[in-house]
Amino acid sequence: MSDAPNEATKANSPTERNAQLVRVLSILRDISRFGGVDIYELAERYGVTERTIRRDLDALEGAGLPIESEPDPTSSKKRWRIAYKHDLKKLSELLDASHYLALRLSMGQPGPLGGDSLMFGTLEDLSDKIGEALGPRERELLRTIDRSFFDYDKFGYQAEMRDVFWPLLAAMSGRQLCQITYRAARANAYDSSYQILPLKLFSHNRTLYLHAYVPKHESVITLNLQRLCELTVLKKTIEPPADYDPDALEGSAFGVFTGGEMTHYRLRFEAHVATYIRERVWHRSQELSELKDGGVELSFTCSASPEVTAWIASWCDAVEVLEPESVRARFADIGKKMLERYG
Repeated sequence: MSDAPNEATKANSPTERNAQLVRVLSILRDISRFGGVDIYELAERYGVTERTIRRDLDALEGAGLPIESEPDPTSSKKRWRIAYKHDLKKLSELLDASHYLALRLSMGQPGPLGGDSLMFGTLEDLSDKIGEALGPRERELLRTIDRSFFDYDKFGYQAEMRDVFWPLLAAMSGRQLCQITYRAARANAYDSSYQILPLKLFSHNRTLYLHAYVPKHESVITLNLQRLCELTVLKKTIEPPADYDPDALEGSAFGVFTGGEMTHYRLRFEAHVATYIRERVWHRSQELSELKDGGVELSFTCSASPEVTAWIASWCDAVEVLEPESVRARFADIGKKMLERYG
């Protein structure tokens, strides 16, 4: 009896797809280097069969990348590489100014793709290759586009994030546990050391975060990678929790943080700020009601966290908390303290 259906099922699993994506991107990097690389080297490097590597190369070629092989002068094998000399024009045909613009804008932002990231050097090299491939006239257009934007970052972190992006990516692909040292953002915080299984990376407000499973507590937590002091990828592997649902977690949070009690918020905004409230999606569960005085009532349900309270407070006297009563009482207490402080 053939085991092909089982292999197909494995190949279509989310974990296998993630692993394949990481492998294909790594192979693209390898064959872009001077001299190229042979299939047997790639198979050994990534722990797969030569047949799998051939499929990966076919996928890259099917995406329109010019790939060529040539005899290795030191052996009977072939070496594979990007055909820059002969087929660079084909690469340029896949790209236009909009691709370049999107890339440059991403690189201009702090975060996982920007100038403070490990990926910046690779992306900068890629954007230079795109510019070279497009020709003199198009390059001048790209320079004009580039000059039309500037970075507007007022609240960046004082210290750079540790070099953890690629180790985390590898650990997620291999389902490997990591030993971390982390410092929480609270008064008198101290460094805590424990094991996690990294699950998903995501960016929020120009900061990189991580969903991580903590086996000791059997819970999924959110970590700010800016506060990650140390990270070591271990050889031990475990399966992610079966009930981990990143979309559900994202939907339960107002911003980043989860774990609080699910709470229904109902807020009344005055007319002079109603336009700002109408034009944005503050939470995926939100509902808006128009008021006779020109204001709006906004309601949503999410995990209770200081993020919600801080956001409400940012609207000062233009908002009134109608629900929940606990938050209404909290702002009443804040009002008394402000009156005592400012008279």
